[in-house]
Amino acid sequence: MPSIDHFNKMDQSIKDLIEISRYYGANKEYVLAGGGNTSYKDSTQLFIKASGISLATIDEDGFVCLSREGLKKISTSTYSSNAQEREEEVKRDLNACVCSKNGKRPSVETSLHEIIDYPFVVHTHPTLVNAVLCSKQGREKISNWFQNKAIFVEYTDPGYVLFKKVMEMIGQYKVTFHSTPQLIFLENHGVFVAANTIAEIMALYNMVMQKISNELVVRLPDPTLTIDKENTFSSIASATGKKTLFVSNKLILHFASDREAFENIAYPFTPDNIVYCKSKYLFVENDHQLTGEIQDFEKKNGYPPKVVVLRGKGLLTLEDTDRAAQTVCEVFEDMMQISYLSDNFGGPQFMTPAQIAFIDNWEVENYRRKIAKE
Repeated sequence: MPSIDHFNKMDQSIKDLIEISRYYGANKEYVLAGGGNTSYKDSTQLFIKASGISLATIDEDGFVCLSREGLKKISTSTYSSNAQEREEEVKRDLNACVCSKNGKRPSVETSLHEIIDYPFVVHTHPTLVNAVLCSKQGREKISNWFQNKAIFVEYTDPGYVLFKKVMEMIGQYKVTFHSTPQLIFLENHGVFVAANTIAEIMALYNMVMQKISNELVVRLPDPTLTIDKENTFSSIASATGKKTLFVSNKLILHFASDREAFENIAYPFTPDNIVYCKSKYLFVENDHQLTGEIQDFEKKNGYPPKVVVLRGKGLLTLEDTDRAAQTVCEVFEDMMQISYLSDNFGGPQFMTPAQIAFIDNWEVENYRRKIAKE
């Protein structure tokens, strides 16, 4: 039977987990919307952020507790070779490991957290980090800067396949360095940082961010937003049944200057871009063409665009609620920042059509998109 000291330690560790989760979740340079996840584990249990829950406001009920004994079985189990069937089978086994009774779904990256041999793991999608990981020189830069302190994982579809890939690379790292890496960089995705304490987590993040910042020659223009409070596009809202938000700043105007500039943000960089903004975006040359262009986009794609870039003017987002339209705006502006900063590292590198299609059709991400809207 666990001792009182064990429960006291567990209670403090969960408080630390909430603290570090809120710290990074409230900072939009690291996390937007329901992105990112955090965990704490002891010898028997793992506590991880529930899918779609915001880190910025998370409390104890926002985490899912799982049995580590059950999670270990997933790494040795055999699953279907069919991607859709495989992910359903893994989801079933993952849910079978759940100990908590709050009805929430554990993050799809739970198994990744399980195989990292440190109590605390914080996975985020920092703009600065993704400017490197979504660039043409990403692997080269990460390898040169962090050498044997980190591993770089080429883009792999999220879920079981990514878990197995990272498990293999951690195993290779252990053989070479006799330890588990504390920094795991995922191409076109984000970074995992692991440590024994949350103070160590913060120190490692600070080191990574400072290193990248020191390498920047091209820096972001003034981010001050001009927000359309006059509801200029109310006719679009009426025609589509969507809430709209129109904003502009120097960065947005850079990519709205012409179609050639727009091409540098024409496709998603990360899975989160697809979850919140979808994978296709509309560039409109003239306001007078806006309604017709939106209608044509919907006919072609089966849904109205979430993102419209108006030449020389700014960024228009369309969603079911004002809050969701704001989220799309924030995520797409982050895409713009990543693209702009990637010029420091050889220019932008988008996800491929096959990678985009996997995320577009993955039930897990559709679930996360649904939860994030609630």
